[in-house]
Amino acid sequence: GRDGMRFGLSWKGICATMLLWTTGQNPTICLCFQNAQNYSLGKRRETLMVVLKAQWVVPVTSPPIRNGAVLVVGGIIAAVGKAKEVLKQAPSQGQRIEFSESVIVPGLVNPHTHLENTHFAHIKKPQQFNSWLAQMVRLVRNQSFEDALIAAKEGVDQSARYGVTCIGEFSRFGASFVALREFALRGVVFKEFICLDEREIERRLAELESWLKRAEFENSLLTVGVGPHAPYSVVPNAFKQVLELAERQSLPVCVHAAESPSERKLVEHRKGILRFWLGNVLKSAPVGLSSIRYLDWLGALKAKTLLVHCIQVDNNDIALLAERGVWVAHCPRSNANLKVGLMPLAKMISAGVKVCLATDGLASVESLSPLDEIRFAIKLSKEHPKIYPSLSPSQWLRMVTLNAASALGLDREIGSLEKGKQADLAVFNIGSSVNDPFEALLFEAKKANLTMVSGRIVNLSI
Repeated sequence: GRDGMRFGLSWKGICATMLLWTTGQNPTICLCFQNAQNYSLGKRRETLMVVLKAQWVVPVTSPPIRNGAVLVVGGIIAAVGKAKEVLKQAPSQGQRIEFSESVIVPGLVNPHTHLENTHFAHIKKPQQFNSWLAQMVRLVRNQSFEDALIAAKEGVDQSARYGVTCIGEFSRFGASFVALREFALRGVVFKEFICLDEREIERRLAELESWLKRAEFENSLLTVGVGPHAPYSVVPNAFKQVLELAERQSLPVCVHAAESPSERKLVEHRKGILRFWLGNVLKSAPVGLSSIRYLDWLGALKAKTLLVHCIQVDNNDIALLAERGVWVAHCPRSNANLKVGLMPLAKMISAGVKVCLATDGLASVESLSPLDEIRFAIKLSKEHPKIYPSLSPSQWLRMVTLNAASALGLDREIGSLEKGKQADLAVFNIGSSVNDPFEALLFEAKKANLTMVSGRIVNLSI
């Protein structure tokens, strides 16, 4: 029953599975769904060989395929194309699943969130950033590892139901690493690092290195990185040492940067409420640098760095981001809810900055759905055409698939449906007689019917 509920199975589905097992048939789940035919899902969580057929297949790196199919063998995509051609390549003993009114897409990638904050969804939205931050500090201080683990598990489950197969997680406790491992989702877990006092550097770094060592090589689906929290929450000397650690161990880096006007006042001018709260955390840093230029002074702007937000930026910052080749995770709903302003997305893209979309955590957004993030971004593009570009639906989808995978350093493995890549994919109902699967996906799809990671079903919704 527990595994069935994790897949999103109803009790009717669980009973049907039990019936097949108890009657001595091959132990697969054979169910008839409202919008799919001939379901035959793999033994428990693992699918070794299966053909997924749908009204549409959207590979992302090539045009959409009407009446398409994907062949999965041993967790790897073995073929993508017209269903009749893919079926010719499928071994006769392989399983076949048909989705009559659906689209198969690469698994959605959420490059930045806070799963451990899932139980903070009750926080008022919208509200000013400073009041939100003060509330978050109080909540996090009272949270235990066990609390964070329960929240992270709920966040992983919600993510899988939205078709998310890979997560860039910013983790305070490391509890989300455990949750992702248990639910078999793919992810990069950035261990949060905060150090407001020079006297704490040695202890904090030892704790970080200890966690990284424990997490090493535990799961092929998970990798780890370091997350120096923000320019204003790590003393410069500690920040540099974390970056050196990342360089030595070839670890990715994630930083919240240029998010709020308060951050800008502190980092550039040593003024504002954050100066009152945080004191002299930046006393050894140069005055007058923007958050982006300060991070460059620290040596943080490198190809393996992912910056989150980047709202408070000027033209020089944008040019620097493009020159350094860093990725930027844009979280438009969170930015709106915390009233920190609009990212100059049109300028970013025009300058060549690499941008992807992310949800952020439930403490500042209403859902963990990347498709909801796209819908809000499209709304902004209509309301603020001079600041926000009018991108095509296919371009928006790429921001939560291949772009997001690239931001996490995983684009060779996931982010598109291509032969040889990992079988990370999602299936969404889009209705019948659809001529544009991109439009239908972005404006009709809600939760995923099926979510698969490396050939394993992690969500099945009836």
